[in-house]
Amino acid sequence: MKCSNPGCNQRDWFSKRLYCSKHHRDAFVADASNLQENQKNLILKRFIIAFVAFIGLIVPATFTMAVLAAPPARPEAPHFSGCDRNLANASASVAAMRVRVKSLSGLDRSEICTATRFYFLEMVKARAVTALCTSGAERERELGRLDADVDEVNEAIAARCL
Repeated sequence: MKCSNPGCNQRDWFSKRLYCSKHHRDAFVADASNLQENQKNLILKRFIIAFVAFIGLIVPATFTMAVLAAPPARPEAPHFSGCDRNLANASASVAAMRVRVKSLSGLDRSEICTATRFYFLEMVKARAVTALCTSGAERERELGRLDADVDEVNEAIAARCL
């Protein structure tokens, strides 16, 4: 039988031993343990490379998705073109409709209902313009006042027109 040590070329035709000598056997076993150690190191290196590649792909992708999913930052004062003019027009329209509704107290009920409904419409428009063009504590205060006025006008429509 041929010696199992890869570096040995000796053959022993009548022996059933795997190695031709003790020295070859010990050298082969030592090489085998080194081979196992090298394989463990190789597996560890592959794991570390795969882990780094995984992190290198997942972290930027997760960050990108988080940025895309986050709501856009609102500017401190969203001042659109024409906001000052729109706010002035809305408050003038509301004031004009308020005067018109108060001046119709002795007229036909259907005219009062129509004027009150137009007043309600102007109030809702004014609230929308205020919500779009103002910011901060002033915005919250104005929206609260306009909401209360809209509720009051809505109740007046229910009382007079239904």
